[in-house]
Amino acid sequence: MYYLISNIFICVCAFVSFILGAVRFLKARKALYAVMIVLGVGCIAFGRLYQVVRLIVGGNILGEFQLGILGVVGSLMFFFSANFGTMDTLADDGSKSFKKYRIIALAAPILALLLYLVFMLFADISLLWKIIGAVLCVFVMQTTYFSLKHLIFPDVDFGVIKCLKPYNALAIVYAFLCIAEAVAMSRENEVFTLAVGVLTGITVLAIVPMLRRGVKQWTA
Repeated sequence: MYYLISNIFICVCAFVSFILGAVRFLKARKALYAVMIVLGVGCIAFGRLYQVVRLIVGGNILGEFQLGILGVVGSLMFFFSANFGTMDTLADDGSKSFKKYRIIALAAPILALLLYLVFMLFADISLLWKIIGAVLCVFVMQTTYFSLKHLIFPDVDFGVIKCLKPYNALAIVYAFLCIAEAVAMSRENEVFTLAVGVLTGITVLAIVPMLRRGVKQWTA
């Protein structure tokens, strides 16, 4: 029952956030950065919807691979892709003066890797969850590196980096909550899963409003 409540809560929060973002950004000539983040939230919404339906019809989301995991992976891929490439080069020209920020940003993926090693790879859990954890860890490492980098980076022209810091902070929180949820589910700890689910739902619900505020300041 706790698994169902957790997924319903995240699903509702994600759909509210996704609809807000779709109305604002899924139009012609809107910033691709924002569009990709909204699509990432959409992945969360539909991935959780799948898990809700699966749980209602008596399916198993613990002991076998299920497609809802792809919603989590898809969201992380979109969040990573939004910060990678053009947005990153806008802030970081590759010069030595910014080297310290690149090094500090490595703290996030290193932490993600350590959490996976300690709580999943070397833990007494099933091989399935070790594999799922490994996949999640790879995408969490990529996402959190660029989000932390942009969170600590000095601002550039038009205040683009500064305006998006709140979103990047939420993206980091969401990514680590994904690992926390995998740890909880791998141990079939329903109470911990529900607690993480509530935090995840609140975080996802806040992502698009923070994004909208940031883009509005950026384009003002």
